[in-house]
Amino acid sequence: MVIQAESQAHRHPIYWFDDGSVIVRAYNNHVDGQTSIMLFRIHASLLHRHSELVLKRESEDGCDVPTMTIPLAFGVQVQDFTSLLAHLYHDTPLSLEAPFQHVAAILRVSSPEQLNLPSVHSLARSYLVAMFPSGPSPFVHPNHLEEALSLALRYNITSVRKGIYYSLVTTTDFEPSSDVTDDENTTAVPSKTIALTPTDVARCRNLMHGIVEHFTPVLFEPPVTPHMTCTNVLADKWFPLVIQSAIAGDSVYKPLEALEKLKQIDWRAEGLCAACIREKREEWTNEQEEVWEKMDTWLASE
Repeated sequence: MVIQAESQAHRHPIYWFDDGSVIVRAYNNHVDGQTSIMLFRIHASLLHRHSELVLKRESEDGCDVPTMTIPLAFGVQVQDFTSLLAHLYHDTPLSLEAPFQHVAAILRVSSPEQLNLPSVHSLARSYLVAMFPSGPSPFVHPNHLEEALSLALRYNITSVRKGIYYSLVTTTDFEPSSDVTDDENTTAVPSKTIALTPTDVARCRNLMHGIVEHFTPVLFEPPVTPHMTCTNVLADKWFPLVIQSAIAGDSVYKPLEALEKLKQIDWRAEGLCAACIREKREEWTNEQEEVWEKMDTWLASE
């Protein structure tokens, strides 16, 4: 690993305050193996108020304030440390509107293995959880699913894991890809920039298999009701209203969403009685809960 000479260190363009009480030296690892240096002049009390970590103060010739170096072994990236300062100085505080990458950066840098800011770390965890809701009701997740799953596993944020796996299976091509060259056209197909681990790919495959095996009969077989007339209506309407819609909308492997759509259909206008509508909607809600519960088993399968 090559570290630039100290003379090549740069002051941060924002977080260098003339009245700062300490200079923090942070290293940034680059993909080419180089490591650059960024200097921050900040107010020491701001870090000490939140962190249980004590960095060794160093004396610097010609400096009117002490210098502290974040050890390379901590793995702190300059971008992450900058995000932390943006939060602490209230330039970009953690909030429900904060971008995922901002929350992720602060979650990492405030963790016990890095700068160990327990209150900030707890706050970042809470906003990550808020970003990735879970079932059994349908939900929508932002992008960065692979990175979010990695963070959830790394920091043991169990409440969001199942929902992220579900989103990976139902909204992405989770299978690993590699660069493939077309011999005739010599066109390369780029691989994913962020890949799941082999273990997580296997879990997604198991989840996909479990969902399809369990939900296919539910989706493709019209349910019965206590009333023959209503049963006949469902049998007559099931293909155009349910099966065709599910196939067109790729809902075959999206049970939470497909079941929610079933509940939203105006079955009264289609000829079902009020009692049968209540019964079926309750059954479909119970089915959502059953799928969500069974996901624990499917994800645990080897």
